Amino acid sequence: MSHRRLAAAVFFSAVIVAVLALIVYTERSNATQTVSVLIVTHDVSAGSSYDVSDVQLVQVRAQAGDFNYETRAPALFPARFARNLATNDILRADDLIANAAQSVVALTVETPPPLSAGQSIDIFAALAGDQQVLVGHDLVVNTVSGGSVTVLVPVADEAAWIAVGSSNVALHVAVTVAGAQIAPSPLGATAAIRILCGTACAALPDEQAPTP
Repeated sequence: MSHRRLAAAVFFSAVIVAVLALIVYTERSNATQTVSVLIVTHDVSAGSSYDVSDVQLVQVRAQAGDFNYETRAPALFPARFARNLATNDILRADDLIANAAQSVVALTVETPPPLSAGQSIDIFAALAGDQQVLVGHDLVVNTVSGGSVTVLVPVADEAAWIAVGSSNVALHVAVTVAGAQIAPSPLGATAAIRILCGTACAALPDEQAPTP
């Protein structure tokens, strides 16, 4: 073997050894690297305030960017929980809603189903001519007492919700079904019966538009 070939062989062998050493080092570093995350110390309900007693800081074996997690403590981020969480859940950034982004409004609803704080509801408003229209979807219940509920709404919609809540418009609610698609158009009783009844009710007369 010539000196040139020998030198090349030694060079490439050294490169291979260096690459292998780098791989081993990286794997060992990754295996021992940790990140600080906040975990929930007890079950919390959607809509409840984000408090120092709700979370604790722990170390988990991972690297920054491996998954989504919240780093801001309650003192640095006044917020409410966006969904129900269970003990030992890792707190994610989308588990919180900033207080500045939401308002709590009080509403009176008619004959609601059993509700509790933390549930999400859809709210329908009664229009003229027995029609109902969806005005709020997937809103978190903050408190409930009979037909009186408080819900979290986007702060940009606060004035509209105050106007609805202080009016004589009848409101009805249903518990939100995750992923369900609800028609936003007004729906009257006759059209609703035709939908529920199916082909057997095809002969029902068309619903008349409400008189202004």
